[in-house]
Amino acid sequence: MLQQLKEELKSSMAYSYFDMFNSVHDIVSNPTHYGFSDVTSACCGSGVLNAELPCFPVSNLCSDRTKYLFWDRYGHPTEAAARTIVNFVLSEDTQYSSPLTLTQLVSS
Repeated sequence: MLQQLKEELKSSMAYSYFDMFNSVHDIVSNPTHYGFSDVTSACCGSGVLNAELPCFPVSNLCSDRTKYLFWDRYGHPTEAAARTIVNFVLSEDTQYSSPLTLTQLVSS
């Protein structure tokens, strides 16, 4: 879609698309590779998978939030998960970024 817009505008517009879905899917598929032990439960909440009720001051908290992908039932990432995703974004690897990485875009 962005490539089509670039062609329609006949511009030298530069952009970087980051594939968030597949980056998170990679983490879910290979949790130990990224340092996670739980990629299904929320770190903070109540009920099944800590995901039936939102995170409140009296909610259950996981013992080590660095090992969880999700903070709450809404799918917000933990700090560790956000750091992993940001590392993907800033990486020179084009696995999740196209046609340029963010670093390439900024330096162009």
